[in-house]
Amino acid sequence: MKVFDYEIYEDYGKEWFLQILPHHKYALLDFTLQWDDYSGDEWFPRIDIHIGDSTVFGFSIRYRRFYFSCDIIGVKRNLNWYRREHNDH
Repeated sequence: MKVFDYEIYEDYGKEWFLQILPHHKYALLDFTLQWDDYSGDEWFPRIDIHIGDSTVFGFSIRYRRFYFSCDIIGVKRNLNWYRREHNDH
């Protein structure tokens, strides 16, 4: 079992993914940090809080080009998909 897993992906910006204590379907912590090439037009930061469904607790913040997300005990993102996409080019 891995202690952490990470991936960096570039597509219309740059995304950094980090999972701490990833298991087969879930991860204890799943972080995403993103910097987009194109800016949004929102005047204020958008903050989303999610509880249940695919995560015990999570939140995300988006403002213009910046995006940050953290999920606690949630369904983990498939980092192998990003690795396949990156290696195909």
